[in-house]
Amino acid sequence: MNNIPTYFEALRWASLFIRKNQGDENAPELILMDTMEWSRTELIMHYREKLFPEQWEKFQTAVKRVAKGEPVQYVTNKATFFGREFYVDKRVLIPRVETEELVETILSKTKRSRQRLRVLDIGTGSGDIAITLKLERPEWLVTAVDISKDALTVAQRNAESHEAIVDFRLGSLFEPVQGERFDLIISNPPYIADNEKHEMDQSVIDFEPHQALFADDHGLFWYKRIADQLDQYLVEHGELGCEIGYRQGTDLKKYFLEKKYIDQAEVIKDLSQHDRILWVKKK
Repeated sequence: MNNIPTYFEALRWASLFIRKNQGDENAPELILMDTMEWSRTELIMHYREKLFPEQWEKFQTAVKRVAKGEPVQYVTNKATFFGREFYVDKRVLIPRVETEELVETILSKTKRSRQRLRVLDIGTGSGDIAITLKLERPEWLVTAVDISKDALTVAQRNAESHEAIVDFRLGSLFEPVQGERFDLIISNPPYIADNEKHEMDQSVIDFEPHQALFADDHGLFWYKRIADQLDQYLVEHGELGCEIGYRQGTDLKKYFLEKKYIDQAEVIKDLSQHDRILWVKKK
């Protein structure tokens, strides 16, 4: 296409190009809406207008990235989580719907509490969980840790854009919070086993940070480390909520209940009826 196209023609070209390369066919609209800062309705209203040359060039570059398998969220640097927009890039995982269900579970299980809970988010990544909880429960004191300095940079950027006060700290698991105790601990740690790679989208393997995806011991490594140290950091009757892999519920429930300080452990299913959340209560 040598001439500068209209928005409609540009979308048609992009759809054909991406379909030929087996990319995300929803990406072109998202890219144009992001470029122009338009809603879908506004985009439709401008269908017959021509792009400016620099817009057309930028759009083609973005479409070619998606056609090579790169997630559109990394191309636009935007992902939606719990109705809010978060900045993302290759330093962090893209927030997922399953993790929204973890947040919904947390809010549901604590809705009767008017306490100023002390909350710890382990492996915060983009900060999506910690920031969302702070925005939904402004009275909570939220601390978030991550082993990746790059991830914390992204999380801090998101906290600032949402004007959410979260205490971000660098380090692995409980290292940054030695001597402190929390009412509620949350984690969405790496939980994919190496032998599950064949079940994953290639774009996830190629573009998202492996450190935030994969874990040893059939994906259970980080959960067990949390369980082994939890007694020191969770107050009496405190609770732990974790996102888990759909094959891990039975083994994790058993492992946590073997700890003398654990009172209850339940596995909660997601909307697809897969095991997705482990909820633990301390004696």
